[in-house]
This record gives sequence, structure tokens and C-alpha cells, in this order.
Amino acid sequence: MQVAVLGLGRFGAHLAEALDDLGHEVLAIDLDEGNVHELAPRVTDARIADITDIDALRALSLREVDVAVVATADLEASVLAMMNLKQLDVEVIYAKASSDRHQRILRLLGAQRVIRPERDGAERFAHIIQVASASDFLPLTPNYGIGVFPIPATWVGQTIEWAMQRTGDRRLIAVVREDEVMINPVTSERIQKGDRMVFSALDQQLGEPLDGLR
Repeated sequence: MQVAVLGLGRFGAHLAEALDDLGHEVLAIDLDEGNVHELAPRVTDARIADITDIDALRALSLREVDVAVVATADLEASVLAMMNLKQLDVEVIYAKASSDRHQRILRLLGAQRVIRPERDGAERFAHIIQVASASDFLPLTPNYGIGVFPIPATWVGQTIEWAMQRTGDRRLIAVVREDEVMINPVTSERIQKGDRMVFSALDQQLGEPLDGLR
């Protein structure tokens, strides 16, 4: 997939690098020469250009990308970049917002999804603190989510069925073993060292330690 990232501040640069790591063709764009040169070795292509200038974006063939991300938090720059991308007929556009007002404007301009990294990250981290034993966590509602948990050492060699009898009201979704994800694993499967279990439940239930110890 071809992805253009417009704006290479901390968020934009990290996003561009992460997308490249996932195997996408990344075109990273910023007016700051230092930002572009620093990121250039880590993405497919990095260009110095003014994202508020439609002619500059047209020269970079932005029309051909599959997805564009407006990654700047500057209100004026992001609004102009959004308008430019819409005029260039980029079909899928995501954007970063720095406030509720900014978010509403970007949605009105046609962004498929608007993210608030600081707010969203803080909310997610608050859940992780509450479910401290999870190595990762996805909140689905304010009180319910999905957590990834390392298995207790005492569980190695036991069956999934044995483990499920000790997990309370948690619902087992998958077992992760290295790069393999076993959805609804066979209950007779034996747990191996390094396995991780993915559960869904209320935050309070997920916060209880799997081995019964605090």
C-alpha cells in the first residue's frame, strides 16, 4: 500500500517509520529540511514540500497514493492540507487533531478518521495502569476491554482447559505463540513457555492476577 504522511513532527515521523516497518511504501513530506533528511533513510521516499501548497503536492503525484495522513497538529496547515488532498482526489484521508474543534473541522472536510494521539494514548494508558498485569490492552468501553497476558510460570505444561478453570469470568479469545495466533484454541492444547493469552472481560476482572497472587 502507498501511504503519504504529511507533516513530520514527532507523531508524523514515528508513524511514517512504523508504516515502513510494516512493509508499506511511504512518502514522507515536510517543509522542514532537517525533519526530511533525518527520516529519509528510514522510509521509501522523503520530500521537502509545503503541504499547504496544492501545486507542490500535485508535483509529488499525491493523487496516486492509497492513503494520506495529515499528521500536523497545526490547525491552519492541516485544514489546507486536507483541502488540497480532497482537490487531488485522494480517496482515503486520515488526520491528526489537537482539539475537539480541530477534530470537528477535519471531519467536516472529509477525513475518514481523525485521531487525537495525546488524548487517546492517555486514555489507553490509564486502562493499562488499571490492568497492570497485561502486556497490552484495548479498551472497548469505559469498563470492558481486551488484554494480552504473559502466562504464569506454573502454567507451563498444563492444558488450556486446566487454565480456563482458573481464569474466573475472563473469556479466552486466543493464545499467541511466537508468530502464531491460535483463535479459540483446542482445550487439550498444552501451554508452552513464552505463550501469551488474550482475554476479554471487565477491567476489574482483567486486573485480577492470573496466578492468584498480587
